[in-house]
Amino acid sequence: MRNLTEESIIHKTCRHSREGGNPGEKTGFLVEPGMTKQGECPHNYGLTSNSELRTPCLSGRQANSELERGFTLIEILAVIVILSVVSAITIHFVSDSMRVYTMTKDQKALLEEGRLAMERMCRDIRDANTITGTTASSITFTRVHATGQDVASESITFQRNAGARTLEKVKASPSRTTTMAENVSAFAVSYSSSEVQLQLTLDNPATGASVTLQTKVHPKNPAIDTTYKNFKNYWEEEEST
Repeated sequence: MRNLTEESIIHKTCRHSREGGNPGEKTGFLVEPGMTKQGECPHNYGLTSNSELRTPCLSGRQANSELERGFTLIEILAVIVILSVVSAITIHFVSDSMRVYTMTKDQKALLEEGRLAMERMCRDIRDANTITGTTASSITFTRVHATGQDVASESITFQRNAGARTLEKVKASPSRTTTMAENVSAFAVSYSSSEVQLQLTLDNPATGASVTLQTKVHPKNPAIDTTYKNFKNYWEEEEST
């Protein structure tokens, strides 16, 4: 640092006390109110008694202004907008993932229920010797052989209950109605040339899951048929063990 003359030292007194100060002793610079001792600035940034010039002293408020500076309203609003967009995208992604998972789970349950109902209908219809009646959503036939649930030569009807959204099996003797599947939105039956075609649709409106199953079955025990091979009441399906 370089030495300064008395005139230049007086001209470059401490900034925080420059205004309103009174000239002090002959120490080579001004003695201002607030100095700890003659010729020494309390902030230790100004001039010293040996007439060295250091970094000009700044007030505590000015020196820490950058550290104490807060966020502006525009900065806060920008952060809120960015966080809102990110949150909306995240929530949408999680919601879609949960919806797809739930729908897939429901579809699996509907598929298993529909397959079981179709298999039971096919087993009974294959043992029929007479198809006594069909409509767009029902089929009635006579089963030849007895099972654990049915008696021999019993009349059986498969139909859809539109009000309850169920697929029902109606037995004649003893008279009894059994639910074979739930959540049934459609059941279609067609019969021609010794061939029965079944179509079953199950759905869950709450999740949007839906499955449709379709199959063809040929009765094995009808009377002699010139167009389709049959067993004339001798065919009987083995019971599952």
